[in-house]
Amino acid sequence: MARLLTAILLLTLATAASAQTTDLLISEYVEGSGYYKALEIFNGTDRNIDLSAYAIERYANGETTPTIIALDAVVLGPGDLHVLAHTQFPLSELADQFSMDMNFDGNDALVLALGGVPVDRIGRVGEYPGDYWSCDLGTTQNHTLVRLPGVCAGEESPAAVFDPCAGWSFLPSDTVSGLGDHTSDCGTVDAPDLSWSDLKASFR
Repeated sequence: MARLLTAILLLTLATAASAQTTDLLISEYVEGSGYYKALEIFNGTDRNIDLSAYAIERYANGETTPTIIALDAVVLGPGDLHVLAHTQFPLSELADQFSMDMNFDGNDALVLALGGVPVDRIGRVGEYPGDYWSCDLGTTQNHTLVRLPGVCAGEESPAAVFDPCAGWSFLPSDTVSGLGDHTSDCGTVDAPDLSWSDLKASFR
């Protein structure tokens, strides 16, 4: 019986082994000097996603009512990225969309939402942390934060405690060299080419 259960488990893993993200992620956050303000959004799923259903919600200084920044009506394919930046972002060639409302500081919470439902966030909605949220590695002010490759799910509870060290690496202020190029370990996992007959034969 134990062998049969093992065979069923192996077959399940062989036919459904994947680790894609279930929705979009904020994969990079740029909060630097002047108008160095940008967000990179990553589609780590296995499907095309219409960005027009999504928005960035900016909660300034602990407020609970957001400024809504609608995303462009473009289709983001699997593995593709969309960079949203301030209208006066110094390196406009790196961005796909611009908004004057991308004027956040290190103490403003940002939420990526689908039809008003949070799918990811930076910061904590309803909390005024002073000038920034911080951890041992750095702060959300005057830094670029890059999502670690192993993060495969967004933070869907924007009012929960926010730890910027959990899932992020820190780069110096005004670093934008990685915008539009996210490394992810959340792609499809190659599964062994096993059939039910193969598995049954291996336990005879």
